[in-house]
Amino acid sequence: MKPEYRFDIEQNSDEWYAERIRRIGASSAPSLLMDKKTSGYKEILDKLIEETITKDKSESKKWLGNSFTERGHEFEPIAREDYELRNLQVVDLVGMVIRDDWVMCSPDGLIDDDKLHQIKCPIFNTQRKYLNIIKKNIGLTDNELLKKIDGGYYKQCQFELAVTQRKINIWTSFHPHLNPIDLSIERDEELISEIELRIKELKEEALIEVKSLKN
Repeated sequence: MKPEYRFDIEQNSDEWYAERIRRIGASSAPSLLMDKKTSGYKEILDKLIEETITKDKSESKKWLGNSFTERGHEFEPIAREDYELRNLQVVDLVGMVIRDDWVMCSPDGLIDDDKLHQIKCPIFNTQRKYLNIIKKNIGLTDNELLKKIDGGYYKQCQFELAVTQRKINIWTSFHPHLNPIDLSIERDEELISEIELRIKELKEEALIEVKSLKN
């Protein structure tokens, strides 16, 4: 199915949150791939069941953000402009990419016709740690480096590539007082296949429970 690019929606707006209801997003990728007995997996299953029935945001976990999300909102535009200037590259904004009634993602940007942009704005010591990991692992591919930096971010990037059907996700980590990091994350077809299988299984589990509750 061809993904739908929603340029008319602004991320973090009321309409954006409304479109996220009952949809699995990229931030859920690490939990989606957990053992099904874990609390992380059960949380996204519970959320999917509740929102499928209520057609409203889950009452159990209404995310209000924290200092890290606020930091991201503050620095993300600066990080994007910095990337554009360093790479002489235009990054286009998109509110959301919808695959179907169950799956979506919200990339931080689109580059050319085949790339995505994912931006992180960690605190000083986290960026410092990331830079040291790269220094100690010269010779690894960008995919392997991101796995070492944060496996959850790697899964998130692959989820976005699965939804958008694009080839590369540029993962940028930015701090205003340290060197930036740009990793070109290529499609990991084995992991994408696992993501697709887990999405299918999650939907089936949710629909069985929904049917049971409605009866």
